[in-house]
Amino acid sequence: MKIFFLIGWRNLWRNKRRSLVVISSIALGIFAMMFSMALMNGLNNQMVENTISTSLGHIAVQRAGFQDDMKLQNSFSPSETALQSLEQTPGILAYAPRIQLEGMIRSSEASRGVLIIGIDPEKEKSVSGIAEYLLPDQGGTFLLNRGDRELLISKTLAEKLDLMVGDKAVILFQDVDREISGAALNVRGLYQSPIDSFDKYVIYTGLDTLAKMAGIGNRISRIVVRTENRDAVDPVAAHLRAAVPDPGIEILTWKDMAPNLLSAVALFDAMMYIFFAIIFTTVVFSIANVLIMAVMERFHEIGVMKSIGTRPVWIGAMVVFEAVNLALAGLIAGVVPGLLLVGALSVTGIDFSFYMESVRVWGTGAVVYPSIKPMDVWVSALIVMGTTLTAAVYPAVKAARIKPLEALHFI
Repeated sequence: MKIFFLIGWRNLWRNKRRSLVVISSIALGIFAMMFSMALMNGLNNQMVENTISTSLGHIAVQRAGFQDDMKLQNSFSPSETALQSLEQTPGILAYAPRIQLEGMIRSSEASRGVLIIGIDPEKEKSVSGIAEYLLPDQGGTFLLNRGDRELLISKTLAEKLDLMVGDKAVILFQDVDREISGAALNVRGLYQSPIDSFDKYVIYTGLDTLAKMAGIGNRISRIVVRTENRDAVDPVAAHLRAAVPDPGIEILTWKDMAPNLLSAVALFDAMMYIFFAIIFTTVVFSIANVLIMAVMERFHEIGVMKSIGTRPVWIGAMVVFEAVNLALAGLIAGVVPGLLLVGALSVTGIDFSFYMESVRVWGTGAVVYPSIKPMDVWVSALIVMGTTLTAAVYPAVKAARIKPLEALHFI
């Protein structure tokens, strides 16, 4: 094996210019592949994290059926067992109650259908990023307490309703008795999240304020839980389910609440791998061409080797290992600068603020931080090696079938 590798390396540099052209094409392809994968990973990671930070949380404790029908009749009063479990379960960093219901917000200029969320401001800060998205330059502040009779709305919604901080807006919804309820509340602050669809739909008020208007007493819609990270949710959720064996209560992770988000990320990953496999298929022909030329240049030499007893399989192996050396040289030349660039950009980020509306539709935020996964490097290497070995098959077979007599008379 070692001797074939060394012979392949020596043969590779018989024509340096030709080999360097192929190595450069492989390196450029693998560099572009790694950067694109890292950028897509960054986009996907931030899309998921922003969705968790704005609306889902890592885990939700709620009444069974609330996920499919977010109405007040599906609210519940947390039991002491559930609250103790939230305090004692390892991996839970914070939790906060919410009341969620659909309604309408009206100003003197327009009206919009919205999702009204009642929050405990202090606890909400520990499970979501809504306080971080507040726009202090607009003159507003965050809600003060659970009984605050004011609103937080997005800058986008404020522009559509022609509202500013301090203006009054009317919220309307069906209470627990299916009667129309509502109140005129002042706008306390404006926020802007990384997700455009969220900003168009969600407003906040005090938890006790909304509970009183809805007539649900001390009941809530869900408890939002924050864990150490999004990958730690499964064991924490399993522990909570075991600690709260109530069939009327369901404990869902962000993956349960947003299966479409998971499917989108998996689809993007699969599309990237398929896309790059197609790109590297074009490299097959350049590698095959180089190897065929190398075989023809050494036609006489191969004939001599076969005349002194070299087996055809060894001749073929020599060509294959020459291709392997090409792939390894291109792989190293592409992976090293690719990792260095991604490592630097993972710290500094790439600012897409010039394309702000587009990134907000995606829900990624203005600055994207590329990241590379070990699996991406391995898959990239497998794609390069696979396409290279495929390209080496025909030249290797051709070299192995050379007839010594024809080769010795070849000019």
